[in-house]
Amino acid sequence: MKKIVIKIFIFLFVMSNIACFEALAKKVDDGITMEHSTEGIYIFKMDTKKVGNKIKPYVAEKLTTVSDVYRNNENYTLVANGGFFDILTGDAVSYVTINGKVVETPFSNMKLIQNAGRTNRLEAILNRAEFRILQDEKGKLSFDIDNHFAPVEEGKTIKHSLQGGPFVYPTMNLEKESFLKKVDNKIAFQSADVLKRRERTVLGLKNEILYLIIFTNQNKVSMIEIRDFCKKMKFDKAMALDGGASTSVNYRDVEIYSNTGLQRRVKSFLIVEK
Repeated sequence: MKKIVIKIFIFLFVMSNIACFEALAKKVDDGITMEHSTEGIYIFKMDTKKVGNKIKPYVAEKLTTVSDVYRNNENYTLVANGGFFDILTGDAVSYVTINGKVVETPFSNMKLIQNAGRTNRLEAILNRAEFRILQDEKGKLSFDIDNHFAPVEEGKTIKHSLQGGPFVYPTMNLEKESFLKKVDNKIAFQSADVLKRRERTVLGLKNEILYLIIFTNQNKVSMIEIRDFCKKMKFDKAMALDGGASTSVNYRDVEIYSNTGLQRRVKSFLIVEK
């Protein structure tokens, strides 16, 4: 009798370990890996060969949190905050394109347009960096980061895009994207606290891997420090999305906040479907 019980126990133990192994393998096989070796820095690596057709922007009808989008959509495996928006009105400050259609534009925010026009900042704001998913005539996808007015390679069109800014690597010009203005070599103003240490959401491209890097309140960084980080990572290109209190991610059992203990409600998102 004891031998039978022992055999049953061994069988159940082996089967449970096989189930755990299969679950772990599935986690690795979803095309996303997460590294968290440094406190306050989370690095998500997305293999675009596996999940490239599952990466896209998402725009909510009204301001909502990353966690709400994640929990209300069973088909999403990762959700992160996206581009800039007006926290008071919910109006867009960044362009968003989904399936070839522009669904968000700064021109819906007339207060922004009028103020930017009066201060000669409009073109710079409209031309901020964006993450692009391009499609060629055969339907093959490719990925890029460039300024909004930058031309698209011949034979390709923009399928999805998510604007934020600034472009941080390999070049960074905070003034050209109107994140910084100097008068007589003195800083007159800065947007998004670019020279200060804040929580940040960053996208980087290297070969065929899309990197999503999150800097939390445990490891705040300036845009200058992000540029140096991206250089160390040897990215091909990198840009920032909205940061500060907007910085937030949900991926499986990982939920990341900024420094408030609650995720901020935002307008646009970067999502990866299952």
